[in-house]
Amino acid sequence: MKPTQSPRFVGAMRAHKTYQLEKFNIKNDRRKFERSLFPTPASYYSKQFQKLKIKSEWVKVNCCFHNDSVPSLSINMVNGHFHCFGCGTKGGDVLSFHRLRYGLSFIEAVNHFGAWREER
Repeated sequence: MKPTQSPRFVGAMRAHKTYQLEKFNIKNDRRKFERSLFPTPASYYSKQFQKLKIKSEWVKVNCCFHNDSVPSLSINMVNGHFHCFGCGTKGGDVLSFHRLRYGLSFIEAVNHFGAWREER
């Protein structure tokens, strides 16, 4: 008969040092997420979609999340909301769009925008 192993403790792997973030130390790293450091929705989306013509608050473009021949992605140029009526992808701001499009985690996306404020 095979000896049974005791079950692993929940969270035991996360507590191990190899699973901690390399550059993050709670005592030394006092950064705060600062939403005001993001680019404006109009400037960000105009870089993402080259043929974007901003005529009103809401703009429709071809969706980048699925193969789209008819514009189905609606983007709000004031606050960054977006919703695709073809595939159902939606989000509330530039950060969520960037995360979904490039498959990034929250910290990776915020690092890309440089939206950290140092605290002392």
